[in-house]
Amino acid sequence: MVRAQPKSSSTDDYARLIARAVAKGRPPPFSDDLDRYCESSPREIFTAFAGAARHMPPAGKDEALGIGYLFLLQRLLEHLRYRTDCGYADAAKLIADFQADVVTRVEAGQVDARMLVFVGGALHQSKIPASPELAAASAKLPNNEDEGGSLPTDIRAALGGILEACGGDPFMVVGSLIESSHAMPVENRSSLAGAMALAGIPEARAAAVLFLLDPDSAVRRAVAGSLGQVAASLTSTDVRRLIAMRNWRPEDERAEVDAVIRKARGAGVDCAQWQAGGIEAIVASAIDGSTTQGFLLVSPAGRKKRVSSVLTKGGITDALSGEPESVRRIEANLAGAGTNTPMLAVSRPYLDRAVAHHLALTTEKREAVPLGLLQVAETIGGADWRPTRIAFGEALAGLIADVPKTMCEPAALASVLRKSDELADLDAVAPSWFEDDPEVAQVVDGARGRDHAKLASYLLQSVLARHRDRWAETVLRTALWMHEAPPEADLCWRELALVAKALADGRDMTEIGLMRDIALRTIAVLKSAGRM
Repeated sequence: MVRAQPKSSSTDDYARLIARAVAKGRPPPFSDDLDRYCESSPREIFTAFAGAARHMPPAGKDEALGIGYLFLLQRLLEHLRYRTDCGYADAAKLIADFQADVVTRVEAGQVDARMLVFVGGALHQSKIPASPELAAASAKLPNNEDEGGSLPTDIRAALGGILEACGGDPFMVVGSLIESSHAMPVENRSSLAGAMALAGIPEARAAAVLFLLDPDSAVRRAVAGSLGQVAASLTSTDVRRLIAMRNWRPEDERAEVDAVIRKARGAGVDCAQWQAGGIEAIVASAIDGSTTQGFLLVSPAGRKKRVSSVLTKGGITDALSGEPESVRRIEANLAGAGTNTPMLAVSRPYLDRAVAHHLALTTEKREAVPLGLLQVAETIGGADWRPTRIAFGEALAGLIADVPKTMCEPAALASVLRKSDELADLDAVAPSWFEDDPEVAQVVDGARGRDHAKLASYLLQSVLARHRDRWAETVLRTALWMHEAPPEADLCWRELALVAKALADGRDMTEIGLMRDIALRTIAVLKSAGRM
């Protein structure tokens, strides 16, 4: 009698697809279909985790498939984090339930230290903090600590091994340590960073300097204290990095960095010049409905070129510099980036202004920027980026000054606002402009069967009206982005500047075609996604 095989789920199928690609040295085949699956199947985080634990050695025997499940787990967690950013309590609860489930499996002996590191890495990449319970469970596992509950006795040998594995690259060392220690208690991570500063190894001290941009303020403060003890042994490159990072930390943490810099300079350590670098091209994406915008920077790298990226969303959320690649490969990558979202070539002042603005938003939240931003600054030959918000009124006035006076006359202005949903230049931008939060979802859910036009008018006079400032800023930033295009492109930045001003001036949103379009799209998206 033939025993029936268990049915394969979509999660299993996607994990196998990713595993086959990774095994052949290709990147994971992420697609719109996969994103839709992750959006509609959030509870599959449990299946993905179970699959990874089942197949990853030493418990399992198929590392490639285990990695496939881990990639899928990270993608699912990231989609859940998007929903928590929008304020959905069910997403936050599901993340908490998932971490509690992992803790239960750890305590039952079903998950080893290696697997927990992978889970911590998935949480880190998804920008989800590890729960205190998960960190406590991590601390109890063997191999995380020695019998005395401290770091390895031969710290020099341990750090030497890490540095060798990363080719001595401090960015790679710290990036891998931050990710692999994500589920560890903050005390252990602070001890690790401090030990690197005090290990007596120049390369370890260079890595410890970069821990000043650790996501956790306790780690940042601990390593600042340790660096103060060895400030005289820092290199000129370390000092340059300290000066660059000083303004990228929350304001109340800058004095600690200043103290390290003063001690180093007092001991005769000079500040190194930025290494040779530059930017040959900058392209920026449109601002989507969640206010996300990405930048790609192309820099020379000998006979090859290097692409760096900066991602912003209410702050600097990610930054990295890639490896040198051929010109042909770089051109293909840039062309591919433009297939998913509209991109425009922008100026260096536009980049600097945007980075400074999002630096301000990051530090105001008492957060540090991603470590990769320093690597990007070094790749492009230096950057004097300081937290400075874009002044809405000043930026808007600058655009309005260039708008023809005839467009600002009452009748012409009313026509521009009424027809602003017909602007062809927004065809590829506006599809991502919609509201997605529990309050709006509740209103849409409670209006089942109601005429969409009437429901849109209600949203414009209630929920969306309360979000007027956010949409005014999104429209203004889009106008500034389009203003970067060459004059012959004749993009609709003038019309958008007038829409942004109308929103800022408190104009009735029902008179603005673009806002009505956003309201109607919100209704359609929430109903089709079943978020209610």
